[in-house]
Amino acid sequence: MVLVVTLLISPEVWASEDHYFLQHAFEAAAAEFDVPVQLLMAVSYAETRWNDHQGQPSHLNGYGMMHLVDNPNHHTLGQASRLLGESPERLKTEIPLNIRGGAAVLAWIAKKQNGGHLPEKLGQWYTVVAEYAGYQDEAVTRIYTDEVFQVIQSGAKRKVKGETLLLSPTKVKPYKGKYEKAKKPIGKKSTPDYPNARWIAAHSSNYTAANREGDGKRIQYVIIHTTQGSYAGSISWFQNPDSNVSAHYVIRSSDGEVTQMVQNKDIAWHAGNWDYNVHSIGIEHEGYVEQPGWYTDSLYRSSAALTRWLCDTYGIPRDRNHIIGHNQVPGATHTDPGPLWDWNWYMSLVNQ
Repeated sequence: MVLVVTLLISPEVWASEDHYFLQHAFEAAAAEFDVPVQLLMAVSYAETRWNDHQGQPSHLNGYGMMHLVDNPNHHTLGQASRLLGESPERLKTEIPLNIRGGAAVLAWIAKKQNGGHLPEKLGQWYTVVAEYAGYQDEAVTRIYTDEVFQVIQSGAKRKVKGETLLLSPTKVKPYKGKYEKAKKPIGKKSTPDYPNARWIAAHSSNYTAANREGDGKRIQYVIIHTTQGSYAGSISWFQNPDSNVSAHYVIRSSDGEVTQMVQNKDIAWHAGNWDYNVHSIGIEHEGYVEQPGWYTDSLYRSSAALTRWLCDTYGIPRDRNHIIGHNQVPGATHTDPGPLWDWNWYMSLVNQ
């Protein structure tokens, strides 16, 4: 009966300020498909911070709280549609259905990996989550899956649509399988320019190899971006030869971890303006422009330290004429980093 109530919630009730059933939707979907509720909520939290983005896709073309994906390399949206017998359009926009879709796909992957059975222990779902993510590289997959299990370990709490969602901390020992050894940096260059970054190379078709200092194309700007997706998802996207986009650096929201993907001397394709690409360094920050909570203190401080180092290294003035948002690039169609980005706080950190 509880499950039936969840399925019959109308869009009008979901739009009402007096009725919110997110916690119940996660619990009901977890029970229906025998997926641990901690796992279901942690996957959603790592992907979207429990936000549905009003049916708008991420940069990976992922939809809803469970980030059901529809792109050439990954098809969890289509898989959820087949498993539930529901249309992709409904799965994109109806929150309880999207959560059920994520749970159904996780259970389907688990049974496929385990001879028709579900894992007995929470930690044995690690490889299931890894496959759900759909990233092509094992090291990037581990970044994402480690984050999911860290959320399970530490717990999470957010107010979403007027309701306080709570994921209590749960001790878990992940069984990482083939991902246990997926630690090494990726690409021919194993040492980043920035000393505090890890190195994972963007695909060579997504940037222009150059020697900007030697060619007289002096680096004059630092451009601040927002990923409109997850940290690992953005790294994976820049590795995809079909994306035709990249940035020099990507910064994680939760702890400020920095990954460099394009060497500083090379031209990343991030600004949407070739002249600005040629003369700038692009920094992507994990999060969504319209959603609070992604621009954490750790992210600000880590990014400011990187920008300060870039300014000192390349003689870039530490001011708002040279440290700019993507939205300030001439001809820009993007709004990032958006009104939630605290420029005063950020610049005070850069100039410390």
